[in-house]
Amino acid sequence: MNNSNKKELTEEEIETLLLLNYLEDEVEELPQCIKSILNGQYKDVLNNESFLGLIESRDSNDFCKLICSEIETEAIPHNSWLCMGIASLLYFIQCNWTGPRIDKDVNWLKVQRETALKDLSLHDECNTNVKKPELLYFSKIIFSNEILQSVYESCIWWLFRANLLHQFVLNESSGVIFDESEQLIDKINDLSLLRDVHCRTLFDIEAAQFYLYYRRVQNSEMYVESAQEAARLSLSLEGALGRRTKHQQEDKAQLLLKIDLGKNQFPSRRTEDLPKSLELNDDVRLERIEFSEGVRGAQLGAVEEAIILVKHIQLQLSQPKDKLTDEEGKPYLNAVIDSTRNWSVKMASLCHRCSLESVDKRTVERSMMQMEYLILELENTKVPVANRLDMFFASGLKPVWILEQTWAHLMLGLGLVKGALDVFLKLQLWEEVITCYNLLELKHKAAEIIRQEISKEPTVHLWCLLGDATQDPSHYETAWKLSNEKSSRAQRHWGLFYFAKKNYEEAIPHLKLSVELNNIQEDVWIRLGFAALQTEDWKLAATAYKHYCALEQSTFEAWNNLAKAYVELGDKPKAWKSLQDAIKCNYDRWQVWDNLMVVSIDLGHFSEVIRCYHRILDLKNHHLDVQVLDILTRAILNNINDSDGNPAQRLLPKTLELFGRISSSVLNNSHIWRMYGQLTALKKTDIDDEKAAQYLQQAHRAAVSDPKWFQREETVEDVLQICCLLAEMYLHCALECEAKKKRTLLASAKLSLQGVVKKVKDQEWNAEKILTRLQRVEEYLNIVKDELEKIKLVN
Repeated sequence: MNNSNKKELTEEEIETLLLLNYLEDEVEELPQCIKSILNGQYKDVLNNESFLGLIESRDSNDFCKLICSEIETEAIPHNSWLCMGIASLLYFIQCNWTGPRIDKDVNWLKVQRETALKDLSLHDECNTNVKKPELLYFSKIIFSNEILQSVYESCIWWLFRANLLHQFVLNESSGVIFDESEQLIDKINDLSLLRDVHCRTLFDIEAAQFYLYYRRVQNSEMYVESAQEAARLSLSLEGALGRRTKHQQEDKAQLLLKIDLGKNQFPSRRTEDLPKSLELNDDVRLERIEFSEGVRGAQLGAVEEAIILVKHIQLQLSQPKDKLTDEEGKPYLNAVIDSTRNWSVKMASLCHRCSLESVDKRTVERSMMQMEYLILELENTKVPVANRLDMFFASGLKPVWILEQTWAHLMLGLGLVKGALDVFLKLQLWEEVITCYNLLELKHKAAEIIRQEISKEPTVHLWCLLGDATQDPSHYETAWKLSNEKSSRAQRHWGLFYFAKKNYEEAIPHLKLSVELNNIQEDVWIRLGFAALQTEDWKLAATAYKHYCALEQSTFEAWNNLAKAYVELGDKPKAWKSLQDAIKCNYDRWQVWDNLMVVSIDLGHFSEVIRCYHRILDLKNHHLDVQVLDILTRAILNNINDSDGNPAQRLLPKTLELFGRISSSVLNNSHIWRMYGQLTALKKTDIDDEKAAQYLQQAHRAAVSDPKWFQREETVEDVLQICCLLAEMYLHCALECEAKKKRTLLASAKLSLQGVVKKVKDQEWNAEKILTRLQRVEEYLNIVKDELEKIKLVN
């Protein structure tokens, strides 16, 4: 290219260049360290002679303090430190994520390995498979330096990236890293670097990947939407006619991802020799859906493909794990797999497809073979190292040991137990090793191999596993002491040991201490909540379930139990809100609707009571809750205000609709017909008055159909109440009607009241309430008789 077309980059443009790992145009001579990073020569940057001379000349036992001191003195320029940190982090990624494998160490850093492991462990343990952790340790020291952060604002972004890699090398999800990274996200959002739309979009994808790792789907939504908006990328699932099996005769509707791109794609590097998608080779299913009309895919770049990939992950986590969710996810993955020319995005999308296909008997074999192929592909040297790092942080690619673990699980699912066992042994996944030995009927080997490993190098994890294998809680205590009383894992295993035995009193202190040490443990929070419910420690139960629901928002049982705890604590408004969230998680569980209905009636959410009752009837056809209906009826009869201050009688039409539905299946419940009659009478029309009389007559029949009703105080009171209401309604209806009809109504009333009065009097009741109501019924009976006499005299 002509030199006249070259340009000189500003400091901010160089920072952007390093973040994107991509140079679109030729520029004037770049500093050697930057060129080395862009070419994937990370070790050359780390072995810089001037830097090595400086480090070797210093005598310090505190490596972190030494680095910070040297940055402050500026003996080495600040831009060199930034390059050192980036090269160290990318070299670490090559060792543990992208390959090809590196055997040689950076000698001057290798001596810090033990210190690095201790510092990175955060009081638990790093994964035993992590390679060269000192590289991550060194990069975090540099990116955390406040002087460098003030000079290069991209340092904060690089620290955010390093933090997510730090989480990957830990065996436990870390609340410390999560909280620190959230603070970094807030700072990065204010950086001037993000004025560049390419950087803004890339960061949105990386932030979404961070939240999705911790299963914070709601937090991720804002960033996925922002990335789509910046890329002007519109995604929608549509139906299109096509065939998915080899023997299919007719085209049927198939899911298709429609992609609209409202702008030119972001620039990205196209890479050759990408990992291949293996053929399915199934006797029935086609390799891919054959649509009857040609489907043209949009031309996408790596950024747009990363957005589609992160959207797929979000959909998988936000919906129930079932076949429908998997079917909805496939078009997203297929769009990326078929389109991408980016190494990291291709690897990540194929890994996700392996997970998706692992549950289908027709695809599980390809899933296993594809995963094995991808692991081998890491050692393929055809793709340059630098190209593998393009879009790496946005792809969400998992480390090598996770891919190998997934491969072993796929083998185990296909019955290849010995093959899986070999991989689990290599990865030192002792829980899976124990599972394999149990399947091979070599249970004695489980405890034996753990003791063997403890004899080599005792760890908290191994002592906990020995406790699980032998059911001896003293081993958990050993693990706890080994960690200097700082391991959340030791307390978790200890607590779950007692939890499994339903010894909740013993389990609670251990589970509680475990989440105090590490608050990102969904499985511990939910068990702590359950244990607290069993011991009726409502405050602890509410706290535990509240934390669990913040971490995992799609479990209706947890929201339901949280509501129960709030009810027991007397905080019904919070219980009501929790039940609303439970409904969102499971719309088809009638018990949750019932709980919501009961709390709603207590709080005066009368419209919600009606909605809940209808939904319960949708789910189970028949449901009767007289107490709730009675409170609702009295609220409307007395026209009291609901929770929003609105008069309850505005709900009369909806309530009558509900009673109509209930009464169609409940024919012999006097309470239902009595309430239905009372509510119908509120409409105050001639037709509705007659209907009300009929419903009250039905209530009377149902009440006296029990041959022993007059022997129980409660039923006697109910029958007398119905008689009063029935007499009132008959007398009201008789006011304006013709003589013949009036005589019929009053005769019917007389007959109903006389029989009741006689039965009650025969029992010689002394209860004041009954005597008062009986007197009232006799008064109505006398009025009815008088009216009948008047009709006779007239005639």
